[in-house]
Amino acid sequence: MVLCVLEWRNVPVPDSVRERVMDCSDLDQLDVWGRRAVHATDAAELFTEE
Repeated sequence: MVLCVLEWRNVPVPDSVRERVMDCSDLDQLDVWGRRAVHATDAAELFTEE
């Protein structure tokens, strides 16, 4: 869902971001990234403040 939100918002998703999200199995972390994806203008913003 994180990647879908970025794509729906027309935010380019580099392979490195796609791989990191796809490799994550921590549901709490995915929830954080999903919330950030709603406001991100750059896919790398998912990983700030970690």
